[in-house]
Amino acid sequence: MVMSKGALDNFYPMTLLIIQLIVSVTFLWCVVVCRKATAPSGRKLVGLSLLGLLEPCLTYVLVLIGLTHTGATEASLLQALESIMIVVLAMLLYKEIPSIKFVYLSVMVLTGLFIALDVRAGNINGDWYGGTLVSLGMFCAAGYVVLSSRVAKGQDVFYTLACQQTLALVVSIFMLPLEWVLYPDNKPLPDVSGEWGVWVLALASGIVQYAFAFSFYIFSLRYIRAGLAGMFLNLIPVVGVLGAVVFLGERLSPWQAGGAALTMLALVMIARNSSSETVAVDGVMK
Repeated sequence: MVMSKGALDNFYPMTLLIIQLIVSVTFLWCVVVCRKATAPSGRKLVGLSLLGLLEPCLTYVLVLIGLTHTGATEASLLQALESIMIVVLAMLLYKEIPSIKFVYLSVMVLTGLFIALDVRAGNINGDWYGGTLVSLGMFCAAGYVVLSSRVAKGQDVFYTLACQQTLALVVSIFMLPLEWVLYPDNKPLPDVSGEWGVWVLALASGIVQYAFAFSFYIFSLRYIRAGLAGMFLNLIPVVGVLGAVVFLGERLSPWQAGGAALTMLALVMIARNSSSETVAVDGVMK
């Protein structure tokens, strides 16, 4: 997210997303060809590919547009809501009922976010429009995680991601006119010869955020339980906040730092207790 925020100084959101997906899709299909991966069956392939509409397509359309209206620090903290949304969606779709302790910790997360965003002092580097879009993006990401946990097991990771991101790329291209409506001033693309560093950042962010991040996370689920993987996922906002402060020069007050610490503490406690404190209904286990 921090890399994308930096690239958005020179690219419009949809243009950046398309560039990132082109790089990621090219990389993933090269890996598929080199590994001679086996394709899923027809119906399974369609189902897996359609998940790409949730993430990265809708997720990053919303997040990238939201980032143009808010700071990377705030966006990274809002990203912490994804873990709570995952549990809520799992409860609604698969009847996985969270414990009372989870509810208390969720309130703790929201309290920490409120403090970290410093709403009362008006220190947010953007507006509620951007924050709302980022939050909606996190909801789409949570839906992707919940649905993928049921349909993507046993499938080749790279083939699955290549199909999902290829569909996301095609749909993103068709959504490009939306960018022309939202940003009518028609900012030109950076000159390759004079601003090559900007292009390196955009291309590298495609590999890091889409190819590597998705692959590592899905691979990890083969070797560690989902609760532990979720704990590491909850550390993303910490990295995002630190990256925004270190690389983008955004300021984090002691008040915000305390709120961020409270949020992260609650999220870690949720992850550590998720396996033992989720009540399964109708024989469905988390």
